[in-house]
Amino acid sequence: MSFRWFIYYCAVCGGCAAFVGWALGKVPPLGPSAMLDALKGLCVGLMLGVVLSFIDSLISFSWAQAFTAAQRVATAGLVGAVSGFFGGLIGGAITRSLSYLPLQIAGTILGWTMTGLLIGASVGVFDLLVALSREQDVGGPLRKVIHGLSGGAIGGLLGSLLYLLFYGALGGVFGDKVDLDKMWTPGAAGFVALGLCIGLLVGLAQVILKEAWVKVEAGFRPGRELIVSKGEIVIGRAESCDIGLFGDNAVERTHARILREGDRYLLVDADTPAGTYLNGRRIDGPTPLRSGDEIRVGRNTLRFGERQKRTEE
Repeated sequence: MSFRWFIYYCAVCGGCAAFVGWALGKVPPLGPSAMLDALKGLCVGLMLGVVLSFIDSLISFSWAQAFTAAQRVATAGLVGAVSGFFGGLIGGAITRSLSYLPLQIAGTILGWTMTGLLIGASVGVFDLLVALSREQDVGGPLRKVIHGLSGGAIGGLLGSLLYLLFYGALGGVFGDKVDLDKMWTPGAAGFVALGLCIGLLVGLAQVILKEAWVKVEAGFRPGRELIVSKGEIVIGRAESCDIGLFGDNAVERTHARILREGDRYLLVDADTPAGTYLNGRRIDGPTPLRSGDEIRVGRNTLRFGERQKRTEE
């Protein structure tokens, strides 16, 4: 999918996930308490972690990677659930133990900002753990975690403000007791706004702060964009490839790789009969990539991009 659709899905699905999480948090027969706030936060964090990680997996999803995608989603869901639990617990404890309204507001903002921060990190935790376990370069996955942290924190902050705004405005219309009996309540509207903001800002942070990416301009499913967040990106027609180029007999199962080496990226052909072309020339060894370079694999054209263009050495 394109980066625009990625951001859109993160925002919309984030809002929907938060609503489902809010609804799940209201099922247990608990009275108003910090533990109830923690339970709601757990459900919201779980749903947001699962949904955002699932959308992230769809960028380069194939059925051969289904088990890995499931592991990524489960890991993000666990991190999101823990984040939401402690965020809700801290915010609820501060809010319910104090009678001074400004401090109650500050507690709510603190709790949801911390929750958003850690939910944002959940999207990249699996990739970081895989890189560490395989002793690979952790630079890309670590940046993905950091970008998620920043986007999640800002999203949690903005979302908490909208949550308080919705809760205050709609609470005055519907009354304080209605949210225990109605499905669409001031609390529900606030949680939807919260989830939407976290999803939107996590998606924006990943895209805006990206350092390198590849876009399929022609060939199989043109318009796809992939952030280069791993030490190795595999191009080919195998289902396990990061950039799958199917339906072209000139493309081998594993055709080429984009490798990160220090602060630069290299294009490497896998000794294929048809070869891999960079800016119209066939490469015969690891070749440095620069922003704007055109990669041709069979009938497929890819465009490599970087945040900063490199100068010729």
